[in-house]
Amino acid sequence: MRAKFIDIDGIRTRYLYEGEANERALLLIHGGGVSADTWLFNIDALAKTFAVYAPDNIGHGFTASIELGGDLPQPHTTRHLARFMEVLGIERYAVAGSSYGALIAALLYFEHPKRVEKLILIGSSSVFDSDENNKKALQGAYDNAAKAIGSPDLAACRQRMNNAVFDPSCVPESLLIMQLTQYAQPDRVEFYVKANRNRVNAKGPMQYRVVDRLEQIQVPTLVITGKQDKRTDWENTERAVRRLPKGQAQTIDRCGHLPYIEHPQVFNSLVGNFLSS
Repeated sequence: MRAKFIDIDGIRTRYLYEGEANERALLLIHGGGVSADTWLFNIDALAKTFAVYAPDNIGHGFTASIELGGDLPQPHTTRHLARFMEVLGIERYAVAGSSYGALIAALLYFEHPKRVEKLILIGSSSVFDSDENNKKALQGAYDNAAKAIGSPDLAACRQRMNNAVFDPSCVPESLLIMQLTQYAQPDRVEFYVKANRNRVNAKGPMQYRVVDRLEQIQVPTLVITGKQDKRTDWENTERAVRRLPKGQAQTIDRCGHLPYIEHPQVFNSLVGNFLSS
């Protein structure tokens, strides 16, 4: 695994990557309040077959933030990631997104359907739940992250990650230290608070949603959910997946919100087989 910084339309962007450039490409999109480092168990394994790219989203990790004002973050993040792949010279690719990142992955498909070959959606209330349940999940995610980001220390970062997984022993200490370092940056708190407040406080039906457009997703789509995920109802997700024309669901037992960290070998095998088929 390697790291690099590049400029995307004036936004200093860090990404992790591995694999040969002539291989099929896979874009990994992390969830809210974390970074590309959450894919540390997956990048090298998947790069044996694919060229894997895992950028930090705007205002996350070591990628610069922007002034959101009253804007929702979704269109800015989607545009940034689309341009990221363009700057790298990659025209077609598969996309895997976790939690809020799954919503961004689906939005990326709707914005650029000819570029996105396959979708992998992981632990996502934001894709499959009703507006009411999604707002509850958003509030829960914000409450879980607020202390770690707003007043960061190692114990708070550990508690945040422990709350998201089924077995806390799966979370590596190196990931927590990396998160602590990222949260120490002076612009992280303001961006995270604004992004989540704007999403939760959106008036009327939530914008940039895809739950009513699942039938329009015409690419093969793999949906992975942890059975003990507190933020995502796996039964509701499995019902929703039936609406996808080319969808398939995989529910992992003894697993919370982060299956790629909690069960990396299972996750890497599922994703590898899906992308190779």
